Amino acid sequence: MNVPKTCRAVRAKSDAFAKPVMLAKKTKPLMYTGQAAVKANAAPGSHQVVVGGIGCGKWVAKGTFTVPAAPNSKVVKGTVTSKAGLFVRRQPTSNSPATGTYRYRQTIALVCKKAGQPVAGNRTWYRVNVPKGWVTARYVKAQGFVPNCK
Repeated sequence: MNVPKTCRAVRAKSDAFAKPVMLAKKTKPLMYTGQAAVKANAAPGSHQVVVGGIGCGKWVAKGTFTVPAAPNSKVVKGTVTSKAGLFVRRQPTSNSPATGTYRYRQTIALVCKKAGQPVAGNRTWYRVNVPKGWVTARYVKAQGFVPNCK
């Protein structure tokens, strides 16, 4: 990753990292590299990384990385049953901001489930990773057993 030469240090952060990572400077070509410890409970899928320089003004870069699914975990597919489509929410409640949408009859990957705000009498919400968030189980037909979120 290219950064200004005036940075004293560069640090990367992500919700999936166990802690922020200080990146080491490589000079040819000028770039910073490092390795991050990923949380054991980090959800499989895409996560945002924010990189900022220390001592070089307000320099910030953003990127993404992917946490692979555990080899023994099985992704459960689901089908959207709402003809109007389905919002992906930041939290398991319909009052939470939307992070994306799915179309009617779209097949989606369900990571896990937990109780949330009831929707038409159904309190179950499924966690999804693309886009990251939650969908109500009221409008998704799971094609297998979806485990509880840890």
